[in-house]
Amino acid sequence: MTFKWTKDMRIDDGQIDADHKKLISIANKVLTLEQSSKRADELKQLIQDLYEYVKYHFAREEDLMQKLEYPDMKSHQTKHENIILAMNLFLANAQNMDEILVNFRKLVSKWVIDHIMDEDKKLQRFMDAKVKAFLKKD
Repeated sequence: MTFKWTKDMRIDDGQIDADHKKLISIANKVLTLEQSSKRADELKQLIQDLYEYVKYHFAREEDLMQKLEYPDMKSHQTKHENIILAMNLFLANAQNMDEILVNFRKLVSKWVIDHIMDEDKKLQRFMDAKVKAFLKKD
């Protein structure tokens, strides 16, 4: 099973969506690797790539929230920190390919469902309201 970008995941039609699409693409590369010991190094590298891109994306998202004076920024940041912590634990404790793939699928599922569809959607609604309020002033 791989993840698919859908229109209901849309946040801004810009950088955030582009980042989410790239994160899903990297995650899908991990999930489609064949389970063989020859692929262990490739798997670890892909997971490391995803980890680095997640950190980059979260920093960008937090910068945007700060500029917008997003009222739930602290809570959103805490959720980012929890995802990074979960990824750190995952990378530190992974023992074999099967375990890595099963746990990775759970981690990405949680990220896709919980974070994009819940937390980032809250940010989207806030941004949409700000734009509406701005346009009403004119």
